[in-house]
Amino acid sequence: MAKFLVIHPNIDIYGGGERVCHHIMKALVVHGQQVELLAFDFDQNRYSEIIGEKLPENVTVHTLGNRAVVEAKPPLSVYKRSRNILRLLKKFKKTAEYDYTFSTQTFSAFEATLLEKAKKNIAYVHFPEIHYDYDHSRKTKKMYLWLYKKLLEKDIRKIDLVFCNSNYTKAITEKYWGRFGIKNPVVAYPPVEKPFWSNKPLNERAKQVLYVGRFVPQKRHQLMKKLAVDFPRFEFVSAGLLRDSEASWFEDFSKDLPPNYAVRPNLLEEELIKLFQDSQIYCHLMEGEHFGIAPMEALASGCITLVHNSGGSGEFIPSEFRWSTFEELKQKIALLVESTDNYTVWNAKKEELRDRISILKPQNFEAHIWSNVDALMQQTVKGKSKP
Repeated sequence: MAKFLVIHPNIDIYGGGERVCHHIMKALVVHGQQVELLAFDFDQNRYSEIIGEKLPENVTVHTLGNRAVVEAKPPLSVYKRSRNILRLLKKFKKTAEYDYTFSTQTFSAFEATLLEKAKKNIAYVHFPEIHYDYDHSRKTKKMYLWLYKKLLEKDIRKIDLVFCNSNYTKAITEKYWGRFGIKNPVVAYPPVEKPFWSNKPLNERAKQVLYVGRFVPQKRHQLMKKLAVDFPRFEFVSAGLLRDSEASWFEDFSKDLPPNYAVRPNLLEEELIKLFQDSQIYCHLMEGEHFGIAPMEALASGCITLVHNSGGSGEFIPSEFRWSTFEELKQKIALLVESTDNYTVWNAKKEELRDRISILKPQNFEAHIWSNVDALMQQTVKGKSKP
């Protein structure tokens, strides 16, 4: 038995990344490993409500307090925040004992400080954001990010096993991290929870279009407002996590909503599942989504699923259900809502798509994670046994 320190700073955000973390911990516990979780805030009851399961038994939680204590205002906020995190971690690190680290969120200064004590280090990469942002920024932003990028590069070399959430993310990770010794990242698609899977026929569902994503400007919920105006005979619903930091934006966003458009923040998992299974169409509006667990939950739930023609969702959703411009999206929705006969195209593809996404069942994800972690552990043991 080995001791794993699973590092997930913002475990209380409760999105796709938090579900990944949950199932990684389950995979480790089921295979007899000792697991400790390091994060800021943690509320056991809230965790159970959102995830739909309790924290795996025998997982010890180490909390560093409310994340507000490390937040910093401009200028140089990313560096100030890193400095504050390092101060907290130095105290934790003095007494912490672990054999492996497993970073399950965005690789940052939070976990980099802890890597040198471990035999091996593992990371689940949702996206190499700092390097991507640096490469796609103007000169002034590049100057701002340069030092932080260099600090990360020093520690990227210490990661022994990398998982990615899609082939899309894998390609970009290899592009930016390959020169630091990262080899052959393993694609482990995020899991879709068992209760989402449904065979409920479309004709037994409401005439409703759903979109699920955090309530932040980048997720482009405002496009749902426009769609609702254009298609008044259908109901439109936006659901997702709303944090206090976005309360002011959300208040403005929620003004003057079309009568056939509703916003549903902070739903419990059972409420979200019902929303998926009661909707005929799911429309994902985020452009360049690294993977996007919500479109996969929509597929599993039996919704007709439309996604932007970018990011990782296209690895499961065929071209006829992808869009590139808002006008193209409107055309695809119009074909679906104007006549239910157009659902026949989806019904013909449905079984093929469900077979394709069977890889996303939690037991498959956990087995895939464990097989690769176990192989790394065996290599570590063999390496130590050599004379």
